[in-house]
Amino acid sequence: MISPVPRAWRRALEILRWRGLGHFVLLALRELLRPLMYWYAWNIYSTDLQQPLAQPYAKGNFHVRIFAGDKDRTTACEQLTLLGEPLPPNFDDRVDRGDALAIVYSGTEPVASGWMTFSSGMELAYGILWILHPDEGTQYGAFVLPKWRGHGIFSLLNVALNTYARERGVSRAVGSISVLNTQSLSMAKRLGKKKIMTVILLRVRGVGWTFQKAIGAPLSTRFRAPAKLGYAQAFSVGISDKL
Repeated sequence: MISPVPRAWRRALEILRWRGLGHFVLLALRELLRPLMYWYAWNIYSTDLQQPLAQPYAKGNFHVRIFAGDKDRTTACEQLTLLGEPLPPNFDDRVDRGDALAIVYSGTEPVASGWMTFSSGMELAYGILWILHPDEGTQYGAFVLPKWRGHGIFSLLNVALNTYARERGVSRAVGSISVLNTQSLSMAKRLGKKKIMTVILLRVRGVGWTFQKAIGAPLSTRFRAPAKLGYAQAFSVGISDKL
């Protein structure tokens, strides 16, 4: 049955419910300014996979299955389709480079998915690319069906993918969480993730300028920026971390 509430409004109500009025207002302001500029801000976290992993805190009876490699390509595609989300346009590229896909099930119903890559070059935004060392991985693309949100399923995805990575010799996981994503920030704290920096990117429309700033550590320790800097990018290099 098609919901009588438009998708955009359903998304707005979800944000208001899970992130609170303050973050909702900031997100709404960002969307209003989209024709002129757009900004992102993430906390960057690191998890030492050689240490014991915190236990997930999902509320309910769930289990996770990991898909990886060509042998799982067709099944992974089918299971993602069952989630009702569009298949990623670069799905085959993800499989070919060795990314792992975790799918969470309630019984036989897929309710959530998330990816992990072990290769450098994945884009954060605006041409800023992740740098991963040979023994590292980063998670991305997590999705939980709306009716299953609020059950701690993100924690289950996170621990399952980190466990998979550790079993294959990966010693560190890094990842980004929006500073406006209240639930995921809470998950990071509960799972004992170490915050290593905050990254801010602001794109001015029409002129191609991107303000970029890392607080807590140099941006170059984790990300590769475009070779050519616009005025706003060059300006950002000299700004104090106290801003």
